[in-house]
Amino acid sequence: MKRITLFTTFLLLSFTIQTQAQIFNKLKKKIKEATGQTVNDEVKGNPNDALNKNTDAKKAFFNEDMVIQLRENGNLNQTQYFDADEVAARVEQDDIERPGYIDSEGFIYTYNEGEYTKSALVALQSQGLMAPSMMVETYKLPPEPFMAQFQKQTDLGMTANPFNGIVEFAFIYKPDDFRYEDFKETKQKSKGKTYTKFEFLNEPGYEGSYVLFDNKDRLVEIFTKIGESKDNFEIGEMPRKKGESLMVYSYKPVDVKLPHAREVKVQGQEMMEGVMKNIVKGGNKSKDDIDEDDYDTSESKGMTKRMRKSLKEHKVKPSDLPDTYEFDWELQTEMTLNTKRKEVMSMTFLVNEGASYQATRMTSEKNKGMGKVTMLFDMDLKTMLMLMEAQGNKFMQLSPMVEPGKSNEDVDKYKISELPPKTIIGFHCEGLKFEDDRYIMKIYHTKEAGITLANFMNFGSQKPSDFPNVDPKVVNQFSNGLIMEMDLVDKKKSKNNVNIIAKALNKTKTVIKPSAYKPMGLMSGGNLFKN
Repeated sequence: MKRITLFTTFLLLSFTIQTQAQIFNKLKKKIKEATGQTVNDEVKGNPNDALNKNTDAKKAFFNEDMVIQLRENGNLNQTQYFDADEVAARVEQDDIERPGYIDSEGFIYTYNEGEYTKSALVALQSQGLMAPSMMVETYKLPPEPFMAQFQKQTDLGMTANPFNGIVEFAFIYKPDDFRYEDFKETKQKSKGKTYTKFEFLNEPGYEGSYVLFDNKDRLVEIFTKIGESKDNFEIGEMPRKKGESLMVYSYKPVDVKLPHAREVKVQGQEMMEGVMKNIVKGGNKSKDDIDEDDYDTSESKGMTKRMRKSLKEHKVKPSDLPDTYEFDWELQTEMTLNTKRKEVMSMTFLVNEGASYQATRMTSEKNKGMGKVTMLFDMDLKTMLMLMEAQGNKFMQLSPMVEPGKSNEDVDKYKISELPPKTIIGFHCEGLKFEDDRYIMKIYHTKEAGITLANFMNFGSQKPSDFPNVDPKVVNQFSNGLIMEMDLVDKKKSKNNVNIIAKALNKTKTVIKPSAYKPMGLMSGGNLFKN
C-alpha cells in the first residue's frame, strides 16, 4: 500500500475539511446575492497581511527561494514553491482544482465554490509544534535542532513553523547537526558538484535512509526507507508502513502571489483557540535578550534518542531496589542563582564513601511549602530515584540514568590556572580556574575533610564534575578531595551565574527506605510502556 507523507495527509485534511461547510457557504452566498453584497465585499487589504507581522525576523530566517517535491514510493505527491520575499508557499497537487497557499502566519488558503478562503487552524502554536514534531519523528531527523529553532522562533515573537516544518527544515538543518555516532558521513559527486551524505545508523528498520547536503551546506534531500512495521510501538514513536519517502529541495527563484481570501473558521477551531487562549497566533512578544548561544545544540547531539533508548531499556521496578540506602555524612551547601530575585536553594549531599550510590536533598526559600525532594542515584541499577515528601505523603518515581554521548569537546580551549588557597567551613582549600571564551568556572576542594565525593554535582556520573577529557592529573586531584565550592560565571549572561558553596559537613547517619514511598507509575521505567 502506498504510504502518504504525514504532511501531505495533514495538508489534504486542511484543504478538505472546509468542504464540510460548502452547503452553508452556498446558502450564505445566495443571501448575499439577494442583499446585493458580494463575496469580495468581505475581502479587504493586502492579500499578504501576514508579512506585516515580525517582518524582519521572518525574512532573516526564511532567506532563500526553493522548490520542494514530496515523493512517495517513486511517485510525486506534492510540489511546494516557496518565495522568500513573500515568505509564502504555493502548494500544487494533481487532485487539487487550484493551487493551495500558506502564508507566514500559518494560514492555509484553499479554493472552494469559486473563491479562496483561508483558515488559521494550523497557525495555533500547538500546531506549529505538534505537526512538525511528528514529521521529525517520521523522517527520523535529529529533534534537538528543530526544538531549539522552535524556541527561537517563539522567542522572536514569530508564529513558529507556519509551513509545518517542510520549508523550515531547509533553514534549520546543517551538516554539523548530523555529525555524531548515529550517522555515517561520506562525500559523493554528481554532475560536477560535491555532496555530503549522512546515512542513518543505529536506526533499526530504517536501513538505507539518508540526508544529503550540497556544496553550500544546503539541505537537498531527505530520503527515508522504512522496513517492516513493528507489532508494538513505544511512546514517542510513530506507527510506520513499509515504503520510501523522499523530499527534494531545489534552490531556484520562485514567485508566489497570495490570492485575496476570506477568512473562515473550520470545525473545532474556536474550541482549540479557547484552549490555547493567549498563545494563539500572534500572541507572543519578542524577547529583548535573544542570544544565539541559547539555541546551540552542538553539545546535545543525540540526547533525545539516548533518553528514549534509556527509557525503553529501563526495567527496574521498586521491588528491585535494596531495602535501604545508608549514608554516613551530610555535606550541606547553598546554591545561589543569579536571577532577578537572587534565588537561593539548599542542597545537602548524602555521602557513603565506597558505596555505588549518592543522594542530594534540595529545598528552596521560594518553594518551602512544596516539601522535601531527594534525588538518589544508584549506579549499579543505573536508576535515579526521585523521592518526594509533602503534607505527610511520600512518593517515588524511578527513571533511568541516561548515558552521556561521545564528547567532541576540545579541552585545549580551556585555560586552566591555580587559584589562591582559602578556608571554607574551617578547611584549607586549593582552587583551580577553568576559562574559555564564554565561561569561567572556579572550583575549590580540600583534602582535610577525611572523605571524598568524586561525582560532586554530576548526579550519577563516576567522573568528577563534567570536565571533557581533562588531564588525568586534574581528575585525580578532585577525586582524592572533597569539593567545597563551585562558581560558574557566564561572560555574556550574568543571569546564568551560579555559585555553590559548602556550609557544613557533619558525620550524620541517614537511612532511606524505598518501601516507605508510594511508587508513581508515570516514570516507573519499563512499566511506562506497559500501562
